[in-house]
Amino acid sequence: MGELTLDQNLIPWSGLYQDVKPVREIFVVDDDEDMREILAGTLATEGFPVTTFGDGDSFLMTARTRVPICVFLDVVMPRRSGLEILQELRAQQYWTPTFFISARDDLPTVVEAMKHGAHDYITKPFDRHAPALRVRKALEAWSYRDRERNCDWFRLTPSERDTLMFNRLIDTYS
Repeated sequence: MGELTLDQNLIPWSGLYQDVKPVREIFVVDDDEDMREILAGTLATEGFPVTTFGDGDSFLMTARTRVPICVFLDVVMPRRSGLEILQELRAQQYWTPTFFISARDDLPTVVEAMKHGAHDYITKPFDRHAPALRVRKALEAWSYRDRERNCDWFRLTPSERDTLMFNRLIDTYS
């Protein structure tokens, strides 16, 4: 597979985000140490640098100053659920691609995750190549969208992104 490239200037930083820096790593947030190690190891063997967090609060502290390539976020964790953490991120205009990971495969949880801006939902256990493949596809899509629209994609709300994608589809078939 070709080398992964991520434009460090993809996200223009200003205002509240002046001290926030995009980093070339993936954040994995899961209270299950074994799952963190498995996912981090899987992504690392595919060439992705990974930083892991055992809880949402430690991740949120780091997220104040760094924006990763993407985030893998467990749905069920002590104290705060992954959904609550994602809601806080989105309220702060933190739009990095977020993948939910969970042993639960129930439709209401998946729908709720997507409503709050999750990029994808991966059910445990997963094929060992699936996370890296999904990351590559997400980066390709997000980079393409940003180049095509010359917009601040990471700052758009989910409905604004949907509108841009809808307009792109209309342009494609016009």
